[in-house]
Amino acid sequence: MYSFFEAFYWSPILLSCIGAAAGIIWGALPGLSMTMGMALLAQFSYSMDVVGACAFLMGVYTGASFGGTVSAVLINIPGTPDSVPVQLAGYPLTKQGRGGEAMATAILSSFIGNWFGILVLMALAPVMVAFALHFGAWEQFLLALWGILIAGTISGEGDSAVKGWISGWIGLAIAMVGLEPILAYPRLVFDYPSLRGGIEFIPALIGLFGIAEVMRMAASPTATASKVVMGRVRPRVDLLIKYIRSAIRSSAVGTFIGVVPGGGAPMANFLSYELGQRASGKDFSKGSMEGVICCQTSDNAVIGGSLLPAMSLGIPSSAAIAVFMAALAYQGVIIGPAIEQSQPGFLYFLYGTLIVANFAMYILAFVFLKPSMRILSISPSILMPIVSVLCIVGAFALQLSIFDVYVALVFGLVGYVLHKCGFPLAPMIFAMILGQLADENLRKAFIIFQGDTVLGVLLRPVSAVILIVILLTLVYGIRRSFFSKSPA
Repeated sequence: MYSFFEAFYWSPILLSCIGAAAGIIWGALPGLSMTMGMALLAQFSYSMDVVGACAFLMGVYTGASFGGTVSAVLINIPGTPDSVPVQLAGYPLTKQGRGGEAMATAILSSFIGNWFGILVLMALAPVMVAFALHFGAWEQFLLALWGILIAGTISGEGDSAVKGWISGWIGLAIAMVGLEPILAYPRLVFDYPSLRGGIEFIPALIGLFGIAEVMRMAASPTATASKVVMGRVRPRVDLLIKYIRSAIRSSAVGTFIGVVPGGGAPMANFLSYELGQRASGKDFSKGSMEGVICCQTSDNAVIGGSLLPAMSLGIPSSAAIAVFMAALAYQGVIIGPAIEQSQPGFLYFLYGTLIVANFAMYILAFVFLKPSMRILSISPSILMPIVSVLCIVGAFALQLSIFDVYVALVFGLVGYVLHKCGFPLAPMIFAMILGQLADENLRKAFIIFQGDTVLGVLLRPVSAVILIVILLTLVYGIRRSFFSKSPA
């Protein structure tokens, strides 16, 4: 049905460029997270076919991954949480009059890091898909359960994995709303007809990351970006060659962390930043091109890594990938181990789409660098009302339902309260996606193994390994929450 070369037709290329441009501009605006941008911009993909939707969303994802670097390096305001480490290394260079040089090097580093992640994805995805096809319903349930647990363990604020788990269980409860998948018995609908179809993912995500962010910005003092002189914009290829070991190490870190559910770019970038400092013996916070290279290669290598578990196991490793999966599910494409059976050639088309999106990001990042600086001068008091309208329109546009607007507003309030109380939102998002997978496969497993002993089911080779991993995750999380803090 699909082929690698289909990604290089004019229509996917155009949509990928439009997505990359929108992602770069969105990511450059302070306070507007990549996930929020993916959730809002995904609504434009609903009127496209699968080819166009995939090209557009991968363009948005790739562009937004880089976009936060613009405001982080040039005005010392990270556009996304991912760009905090590059802010530490890059903004001092701007104060030294080397902001343009730092930005050009960051663009080149992002391009290289993206290639690393794409090549790893191309090498390992077919192998992991073939392996995942041996997973039965019971193993799929355990894998989904582990995905929720590890997301909560890693994403928990400070040392509190318990808060991450609580967030995950809230998301799991939300995923249970509606008609159960086998017997169509209503659950948690409270005799309210609109809940029988369940909670739509996109309106909930718009509320959690869009409306909640607007509420947080409204509660904080407004600020405007200051004007800066970028200086000459030219990529330092010589520096990238000089620090090639740092680039390869950081790309490997980004790809690996991207695979881990709940890891994501912030963790990968901070780890690459710290490893780079230790390896070089330098203090990147005083301004360092090597620090910029470390952060940006890691940041974009995460893209290929995060797609690996999604394509092979059906597990989103980040909220942005969860949005991508939900948008394609709306098109009838279910991402997971059976993707090559249900959509032959889709993996190869995805590889081509990633390559196109990477080139689009590289070219458009230079094109939009100076225009982005003008947009950065918009006051939050003007920007946030515009974002609020986009959130409401985006929630309504999915099904032309006012109920979805209510869902977005309720989840916006929930997201704001949970954030204020220190509960991470990522585990909730993963649980909302994985909850349906876990629920359906657990019920299938009960039917399949109803004549077997409990011990016989638990000791199946693959499930036994996953159970051990789940147990280790629980032990690590408990230790992290209650025993890692030594007395002062």
